[in-house]
Amino acid sequence: MPNFKLSRKAKADLRSIALYTERKWGRAQRNHYILQFDQSFHLLGDNAKLGQTCEDILPGYRQYPQGSHVIFYRQTSEGVVEIIRILHQCMMPDERLP
Repeated sequence: MPNFKLSRKAKADLRSIALYTERKWGRAQRNHYILQFDQSFHLLGDNAKLGQTCEDILPGYRQYPQGSHVIFYRQTSEGVVEIIRILHQCMMPDERLP
């Protein structure tokens, strides 16, 4: 069982990324990119400290780069990694994170 969960906003981000990628580069590239995200989620679930801290945005938050995007996450008190948002690297996280 995976040791991570995606927030509603992270799921919406992933859907948007998938739609954009498919329109721009095709279904095969979409599948490849989404698989890379899934691998990153599992990696973070197994090693929550892998990402860089971003305490300046919100206490307890970390970030992990994936392609042209950044995965923002935190570890819950139960030890589960909660993926909060998946934002393009040029987006301002302080405007989009809770």
